Amino acid sequence: MLHINKTRQNGVMIFELEGRLDTGSAPMLQDAVDEEIGDAAAVVFDFKKLDYLSSSGLRILLTTQQIMEDTDRPDVTVQGANADIRSVFAVTGFDNVLNVK
Repeated sequence: MLHINKTRQNGVMIFELEGRLDTGSAPMLQDAVDEEIGDAAAVVFDFKKLDYLSSSGLRILLTTQQIMEDTDRPDVTVQGANADIRSVFAVTGFDNVLNVK
């Protein structure tokens, strides 16, 4: 199960995720991103409480990065990821595509 807390601060759209981002929950995050990033200056995904990330979740991150780059707002950051999720980023090369803090 995935819980999404959405906030906007100074033009930055922040998605705080809790639980599992997998095939079943990915559409919920995609809908939230589609609804909220329209005029955002930047996007932050806060993974402090995220336990699991599947390829479906990676696809959403990549899609968000591409949308932001296409509109000259390339600032997408992932913060607070645990060691397992950081490992997924390293193995897939996403740590070279996204700003992972």
